[in-house]
Amino acid sequence: MKTLGRLFVILMIIVVAFFIINIVPKSQFDNTNVWLKEQNNGIPLVMAHAGGAGVNPGNTMRAFEHSFEIGVDVLEMDLQMTKDKVLVLRHGENKTGNIRSKSNCDTVIWDETYEWLYENCNFGYNYKDAEDNYIYKELTKEEWIAEKIYLTTLEEVFETFKDNVLYNIEVKADADAWRTETVDELYKLIDRYDLSNHVLVAVAFGDISEYITNTYPNLYLSTSQPEAQDFIIKTYSFTNLFYQPKGYSGLQIPTSFGLPVINKLQLDNKRVVNSAHSQNMAVHYWTINDEDEMKRLIELGCDGIITNYPELLIKII
Repeated sequence: MKTLGRLFVILMIIVVAFFIINIVPKSQFDNTNVWLKEQNNGIPLVMAHAGGAGVNPGNTMRAFEHSFEIGVDVLEMDLQMTKDKVLVLRHGENKTGNIRSKSNCDTVIWDETYEWLYENCNFGYNYKDAEDNYIYKELTKEEWIAEKIYLTTLEEVFETFKDNVLYNIEVKADADAWRTETVDELYKLIDRYDLSNHVLVAVAFGDISEYITNTYPNLYLSTSQPEAQDFIIKTYSFTNLFYQPKGYSGLQIPTSFGLPVINKLQLDNKRVVNSAHSQNMAVHYWTINDEDEMKRLIELGCDGIITNYPELLIKII
């Protein structure tokens, strides 16, 4: 009888712990969260990756204008800062930041002035169309500028689209790029154009993410890579009661993540989505280009889909 009594007590402790972890209200992101689908009439946000890099060279004005014209909800873009502190929209190679894979220039953004990059770099140089043709490779400077595939500044994008669209801006800080200084200049520009309610800042690096949380708490911010891992671990270990969202309004993740031993952890499931929603955090999946996968994530209840092909996602919705 004593053994049964102990088992009963243990069972009750487990039941009570499960109740506390799953039923008791969680700590929440404490502002109105415009990045949830509920703020978009219950429809997931169409988020054009690099402005829609499937049909136009990514992070160019050509791409941003096309996606805006077809009616996307969010223009997603990558942010760096030039040597003379101009905020520009560009994704370099991971870790090195070199732009040779996306242009005819073998350099990094932060080592050059904006004028030099504008005058010398064709950002459609390595772009291939649906037929695998390099349609912008042989253009002259005048021609690539006319095609709007020059190095685009963030201010040009803000000036063009203003508050008529949302912006998802990822701060890139590979190698020895400008780090917190880029954030400072970004905040100044957001404030100048009064767009704090229209911008979601993303950054992979934990130190920069923490700097934003502490220095600019009014900015919408998605989780850094370390922060996202912490959230996922607590979600899967049923300890998300102890997760503190701090200033994070969004969780931007792939559908799966590689891990030692178990090989792959699936993140595209109700547990992850519901856990984030219980803390008033939006869930955006990247980078989704397959029609069936888009449909499945919409059914799952995600708040946004980041895609190279926003036309396809708009058609599905």
